[in-house]
Amino acid sequence: MDRRRPPLAPALPRTARAGPARPGGAALGRPAPARSRPRGAVRGSLRARGSEGASVSLVRQYLRDTLWVAVGYFVLMAVALAAAILYWPDFRDNLPSIVKLLPFDALRELVAGIERFGYWAYFAIQQDFKGCSLFGLAAVALFGSGVVAREADQKTAEFLLSRPVSRTRILLVRFATAAVLVLAPVFLTSLGGMWLSPVVGERLAPGPVLAAAAYLGLFLLMQLAFCVWLSAGSEHQLRAGVILIGIMLFQFALYLVKGVGDWTLYALVDPSRLGPIQAGRFPWREAAGFAAATIGFLLLAIRRFARRDF
Repeated sequence: MDRRRPPLAPALPRTARAGPARPGGAALGRPAPARSRPRGAVRGSLRARGSEGASVSLVRQYLRDTLWVAVGYFVLMAVALAAAILYWPDFRDNLPSIVKLLPFDALRELVAGIERFGYWAYFAIQQDFKGCSLFGLAAVALFGSGVVAREADQKTAEFLLSRPVSRTRILLVRFATAAVLVLAPVFLTSLGGMWLSPVVGERLAPGPVLAAAAYLGLFLLMQLAFCVWLSAGSEHQLRAGVILIGIMLFQFALYLVKGVGDWTLYALVDPSRLGPIQAGRFPWREAAGFAAATIGFLLLAIRRFARRDF
């Protein structure tokens, strides 16, 4: 018996073993090669992610340095407004005698606005004219003064500028963060005062309350942009805030002078502008002026920061 093995079949070519070709050139049994993204798209995606991450890091760093100051600012505004609201019944009953004690005509005109518009004018003076002008001004000075000058004062500008973002974006991110810290307490305390008013037998509609808060918010944003512009060229982190407070105190001193007060910034936020808001007459022209000044100071700040050599 022949025990020899039968001859093996001839080996097939490699291409034949791979099977029929797939559309696009890939043979059966082999995965199609993954399509690679263009290098430019990959670099653009990585650059965008790095820019977003750097912006978030900027916000976190700024909040870490200012968050507790913002909390204190909110608490002071809330306590001051609550005390003023609870004092309203006594103030209303003693209004004639209070008018006689006021030494300046400008203050008498403020009280005259209360006699004309009632509780709404009292609330607007306490929250918007006094609260925002006092606590809001201090917050603007603290938050805006160090937007750029803090890095120059602490010799850390090279670390700030080493982030993968432009100088314009750095300034705008910090300005936006400071704006939120300044404006959020204004709106929150205004709504809180509206909800507290029924305790003293008064009621306020949310529309005028929010409109007045928005109007004073634009006023504060203008001051913040001015402070940031000063900060972009300052070496000391408190210099811009001190200059802003000095200018606004001088404005308030002039506001108390008869015949001069109508030409000051505080005349734009007194009861003559705030009172009609309750009736739906919003001071659009003044608000547009605040917005235009804010944009102008921001553009000047961006230009100064871009040209600055630390």
